Amino acid sequence: MASTANQLRQRVPAGYKSGNDDLRKDAETELKRFIETNGHFSLVRNFHLADAFTLMNGFCGAQSIFNSCRFLVTSDPKYIWFALWLPFFGAIFDLLDGKIARWRRSSSMLGQELDSLADSISFGVAPTVAAFALGLRYPLDTVWLTAFVCCGVARLARFNITAAYVPHDSHGKMRYFEGLPIPSSLALVIGMAFCVLCGRFEDSNGAWMPKATYPYTGYLSSLTGARGVPLGEFVLDLTAPLYKLLTLGNVLPRYVEPVRLAELSNQLGYLAMHKITLVFAFWSMAMVSKTLRVPKP
Repeated sequence: MASTANQLRQRVPAGYKSGNDDLRKDAETELKRFIETNGHFSLVRNFHLADAFTLMNGFCGAQSIFNSCRFLVTSDPKYIWFALWLPFFGAIFDLLDGKIARWRRSSSMLGQELDSLADSISFGVAPTVAAFALGLRYPLDTVWLTAFVCCGVARLARFNITAAYVPHDSHGKMRYFEGLPIPSSLALVIGMAFCVLCGRFEDSNGAWMPKATYPYTGYLSSLTGARGVPLGEFVLDLTAPLYKLLTLGNVLPRYVEPVRLAELSNQLGYLAMHKITLVFAFWSMAMVSKTLRVPKP
């Protein structure tokens, strides 16, 4: 029950004076009401107004993902602009849900969990899908993008467990975050938006070329004079050595057609990664860092 009290502590109004016994009693009352509420839409009936705003955060994240997919299918830049704007609207809802909870002096059993799940979508999955849509599509790129999502989820889980034990000020506000908070990924979204302004991205046909399809897309492309994803790539071509290894002694070619072995060599031997993917890699490590402490505004 102490863990439940810790969860409710996250949405206790600022300046609310209460001891551990009161927190535990509130948690027990909230949990009992949540469990004993039956009937149709019992889950919805336990929602608070702040929870609706939290769900809107998740809604914005999901819509961002869908718009990134639409961009991949159509190559219409307006969809990637929607995909990059929606996480910021999600951040607004993420900010408002806490303020509404403090304003109404109410807490929810689902509030903390909903908040973390919505953040993982809007600030974890959505930015990485946008990065994939904009050109970070090599297998090694997707490995680091996946690591970014996993680190973000791990950081949120750690926050849920340890937030009550981080030093708080006299008003109950946390003094700092351990590791970069996952909404900091909005800085990466801003960077991707700047790349779209400069025309430094790829669509389904490859590197974007100047064309009048949507306002502001490539608006600053004349400043760089380059095409494709910024900073270039790391490439390690092991195709030929791998093919020689697979055909060594003429053993495998007896059972597998050489053309299939050549295809396998091309798939596994060509290792490439965009250099800018390392930004996501370092961001991932910063999110799960225990020693990095970011003052809470």
